[in-house]
This record gives sequence, C-alpha cells and structure tokens, in this order.
Amino acid sequence: MFQISLRRKVMLGYALISTLALGLSLFTLVELGFMSQRLRSGEQVSMLLEEVLEMRRFEKNFFLYHQQQDQEHLLKYIGRVQQTLTQEEPFDAAARPALEKSRTWLEEYQQLVTNLHDGGITPSPPNREHPLREFHENQPEQEGRIRALGKSLLTTAETLSATERQQVRSALERHRQLLIQAMAVVAALIALLGGSLSHWIVLPLRQIEASMKGVAEGQFNQIHLPANDQEIISLTQAFNRVLHELQQRQKHLLRSEKLASLGTLLSGVAHELNNPLSNISTSCQILAEELEQPDPDLQRELVGQIDEQTRRARDIVRSLLDLARDRAFQRTSVMLTETIDEAIRFSKGSIPARIDVIRQVPGDILVWGDRRRLQQAFINLLKNALDAIPGEGRVLIRAERWKNDKNQTSDLVHVNCRQHRPWCAIAIEDTGTGMDETLLGRIFDPFFTTKPVGQGSGLGLAVVYEVIEEHEGCITVESRPGQGSCFRILLPLWTGGEKG
Repeated sequence: MFQISLRRKVMLGYALISTLALGLSLFTLVELGFMSQRLRSGEQVSMLLEEVLEMRRFEKNFFLYHQQQDQEHLLKYIGRVQQTLTQEEPFDAAARPALEKSRTWLEEYQQLVTNLHDGGITPSPPNREHPLREFHENQPEQEGRIRALGKSLLTTAETLSATERQQVRSALERHRQLLIQAMAVVAALIALLGGSLSHWIVLPLRQIEASMKGVAEGQFNQIHLPANDQEIISLTQAFNRVLHELQQRQKHLLRSEKLASLGTLLSGVAHELNNPLSNISTSCQILAEELEQPDPDLQRELVGQIDEQTRRARDIVRSLLDLARDRAFQRTSVMLTETIDEAIRFSKGSIPARIDVIRQVPGDILVWGDRRRLQQAFINLLKNALDAIPGEGRVLIRAERWKNDKNQTSDLVHVNCRQHRPWCAIAIEDTGTGMDETLLGRIFDPFFTTKPVGQGSGLGLAVVYEVIEEHEGCITVESRPGQGSCFRILLPLWTGGEKG
C-alpha cells in the first residue's frame, strides 16, 4: 500500500495555500495596474477639461474686453490643450476618434484666434472638419465661429471626462466584484484543504482518543484506521502494541484473581470432600468388621458405596482443577442447573448461615457456552451478592427461556442484546445494601472496588463482564441504595445447530 508522510501532506497544504495567496496577490497587482492606467487616463482627461475651460474663459474675456493680454493667455492655453491632445498614450482607445476630431477643431480654433491677433482672416483648408463650413471677412461671423469651435471642444472634453469617470467607476466595481469572487474561491479552496487536513490528521486522532477512552473503561479493542500516512500508521501500530500488552497483563491479573478466589472456595471444597471421604472411611470400617463373618451382599454394597464416594470425590477435585486450569475457550451445550449448582457447592464455605441461596432454574435449559468460564462468572456473581448482604438476607437465582419476541413479557429481561436469537434470561438478585448511580457506571471497570484496601482486587465483576462478552451475551445491573441489586444476563440458548 502506498504510504505518504503526513508531514509532506501538511507541507503540500501550506504550499497550496501559499500558491493561492500568491495568485490572489498577483491578480490584485494586475488589477491595480489596470486601475492605475485608468486613473492616469482620467487625470489626463481632467487636465484637458481644465485647460479647455481656462481657454474658454480667456476667450470670453478677450471678446468682452478686447485686451491683448487675454488674447495671449488664450493662445497660451490653446498650446497647452494642443500639447495634451498630442499625448495619446494615457487616453483610452475608445476616445481616440473624439481626440482626432478635437485636434482638427483646435487647429482651426488656433488659426482663427491667430488671425484675430494678426488683424486678418485666413480661411481654414477645405478638407478640415469644423462646425463652420465657410468664412466671411467680417469679425462678428469670425467671433461666432471661434465661440462655436470652443463650445465643441468644451463639449467633447466634458463628454470625455464624464465617460472616463463612468469607466473608472465601472472598473472599480469590476475590480471589487472580481476581488470578492477571487477571495470566495480562495476561501472555498482553503476550507476544502482544511477539511482534507482535518480528515488526514484530526479524524484519526479522534478515533485514537475514543479508543483510549475505551481503554480507560476496560475495553481493549484494537484500532484499525483507514489511513495511509506513515505517522498515523506508526502511531496506530504502537497503540495496538500497547493494547496487546495491556490485554496480556490483564489476563495474567484475571488469572491471579481466579487463583485468589480459589482460596475462598477451598473451605467449600473441603466440606464437599469431607462427606465422601467420611462415607468411604465408614464403609471401609464396616467392611473390615464383616471380613470375619462374610456377607457377600453387604460387602458388595459397601464396595459399591466406596466406589461411588470415590468417584464423587474425584469429580469434585476434577471440577476444582478445571476451574483453576487456564485452557482455551471452547463452547459446548451446557446444562445451566448443573453449572449453577456446582458454583453454589464451591461457594458453600463462604455462604453464611444467615443468608439463604435460592435457585429457581428449570432443569432442561441448555446454554451455548464454555462450562468452566460460566461457572467462574456465576461464582463471582454469587460472591459479590454475598458480600453485599451485611446481615440476614437471601440470594435468588432465576432463569427462563427468552425468544426475543415483542409479544413475550418477563420480569427477568431488562437488557437489550442486538442479536435476534433465542436467549436464556438469568437474574441474580440480592437483598444487600445496593448501589447509587455513580457506582453503577463503574462496577465492571477493572480494579474498581468499594471494599477496603486488601479485601478486594476489583476484578471479580470485570471477569464476569469478560466472560459474558466472550459468549456474545449481555449483562446489566439494577440497584438502589438500601434495596439490593439485580444482575440480569442474556446467554445464547443451545438449539442443536451450533458448532464449536
């Protein structure tokens, strides 16, 4: 599988962001250059308009006062206007026809004003365009032509100025729209890139965080992240190695808890062994006394009792060894009543006389599971119930078949398993001190215990939870302070079609 470094992805993301920022900057510079050109053109048109206005002002003064000074200023501004019109570069290409026409009018305008200065009239060439098509020798007509030409020049300058202002406003609006669109595109790309980086980095880290919370709650599920990043893969592998080590250590601790619980069971086992051994001893003594007066029938009966009690003692020892032995998980059909009875028998040494243990389990219920592991779970649940009763009380163990049918009602089932299959519903109720909601949320956590230091490891209910999960079952607990507790379990029923 192709792997790429997460660092390279981040660097690639920064490179893309930098490229986008650089592209936006270049775009802005180009637009600013265009705007600068529009402004220079606008300044040139404004200058042309100001010079034409000044030219018209001196023109009016000259015709009004007939002073030579005004005529000289008029000729001076005619030269300025002519110089401005010759600079075509700052002007927009669309304004060039109007500028060409204005230069023609200005040449004729200058010629007429010069003729006034010289005292004569020199007609303009017939191929020039101007508002006045012919000249006459009298001055009023010449003055009218000068005014008409000046008015045409002023009108053209004002039109160019208005057009230029409109183009500048349009260019500014266009620049604003393009800048907004470019910023929107860049923002969208940055958001897309941020989402990608979040998917690359944040999502795997959140999944690891969720897995770590599961570890804190006692769940050691290995994580498998859909990522090709070297860093994430290395972190996942390291995390899974830590989980594996924790699982192994927890198994060792659970085995230690199992072996420690055997010490509590020894008194019950000793009591169970004492009965067959006593029977064997009694039968042997009677048999020894009957050797002198042989009675074959009595001797056969006594030998049979010895053999029966020996097998009974052997079964007890074998059950104890099976409980202590660490072997692979193997599911078979398990008779529920025998498993619970055996758990009660092993726990007899720790059951006070003031506490009654009542079993209400049908004798024909078969569950699909590992007998020894289920036995360990029932022993731990029974021990937990006994420890919760400070004085007189009782422990009630009930069971029934459950078809996971909406039409079926039962006071034993208050736990929901997702699988739709036949179940065995088991309830273990005690009349102990009960627990509040704070404790209920943590009782299945490894090493959590409410007992004083040295009196409990906090692994008993954790073992129960692990065993029920191994059997694909469900477990829940209901409890209130002062009202006892009820552990409810769903285990798969044996239907005859299961394979181990």
